Amino acid sequence: MGAGNLMARPEAPGAAVADMPLRGVRVGHFGHLDPGYARNRIVAKALRRAGASVLEIGDRRGFLARTPRLTRAGWAAEPDVILVGFPGHSDVATAKLVSLWRRVPVVFDALVSLWETNVLDREVVPRRGLAQYRYRVTDRVACSLADAILLDTDAHIAWFRAAFGIPARKLHRLWVGADDELMTPCDESAGDGRFTVFFYGSFIPLHGVEHIIGAAKRVEAEDPDVRFVLCGSGQTLPAVRCLAASEGVANVEFVDRRAVPELRRLICAADVCLGIFGTSTKARSVIPNKVFDALACRRPVITGDSPAVREALTHGEDIWLCPAGDANALADAIMALKADPAARARVATAGHELFVRRFSIDALAADVSRTLVDVLERPRQPCP
Repeated sequence: MGAGNLMARPEAPGAAVADMPLRGVRVGHFGHLDPGYARNRIVAKALRRAGASVLEIGDRRGFLARTPRLTRAGWAAEPDVILVGFPGHSDVATAKLVSLWRRVPVVFDALVSLWETNVLDREVVPRRGLAQYRYRVTDRVACSLADAILLDTDAHIAWFRAAFGIPARKLHRLWVGADDELMTPCDESAGDGRFTVFFYGSFIPLHGVEHIIGAAKRVEAEDPDVRFVLCGSGQTLPAVRCLAASEGVANVEFVDRRAVPELRRLICAADVCLGIFGTSTKARSVIPNKVFDALACRRPVITGDSPAVREALTHGEDIWLCPAGDANALADAIMALKADPAARARVATAGHELFVRRFSIDALAADVSRTLVDVLERPRQPCP
């Protein structure tokens, strides 16, 4: 995205939200965000469904280079509200400066904590030292400057409140959801006849892919006709490949990252899709894209049991849960669903129906509208 890129995009196709509560509202989608990243793309579509005009105010250069450009572009755009897109933790201060001049609110789509992600979950930064302190301060400053903060689950909201002392009134839940213009229900005959278990992701620790390998080994001993397809790349992939090789697991196929259309094809070719199975605090606080994508495609999902997933989904009705971090429990869940096609169909259908009601773009449009209407109706401080 070029320096100070500013572009208003038309409303996306699809059913509009009743009464279009954001009709006429100019939302500046602000920061060094990638507009093609799933969270940013889905939120922008939801805003347009609600009637908003979304202005892309972005610059993906380094912090020092982009800050003056974002400031000028934000001023010129004349937004009614600034939405700092993901990952925008370091851009909230710039957005706040523009907002004070324009007397408009700032909504921060945090989605995650940089400190929790890099220090506690991925462990790429030591728990002591300046690096972890920088992440923690960045989180705190961004949250303190924003008028409202978007997070994906109530469990995540509770963690942010405890970690950073954020007032409850500033925190708003907006599910991750899925892009239902791209992730559409599958043809029931999309598979090739062989029972396939599918996972995709960026291979980060919270995914717990090592437990999928453990389950694959157990399943292989009981039913060699089951295959596992693991798609993607990332931090833990080398270790996961090494584990599969050292354990002699032959029923796992690794494939590289795929574009969305091919990713949907792989989801539709699967009999069961997998969520996450890590045991970290973050793993217990989130419901990832892969779960919502499978629900949107009307495929049955197995994922690790957690407070976050139980906010929205019910075991045996619209999802299948098993204890996180337990390869044997995951293997049992896979074999139980393989043996019961009726249960797979029931869970897939109910999961998709719930997706349409609560996690589709239309549903997210209604949710994000409530947050924006709330901040827009608050009294504004005088311009300094």
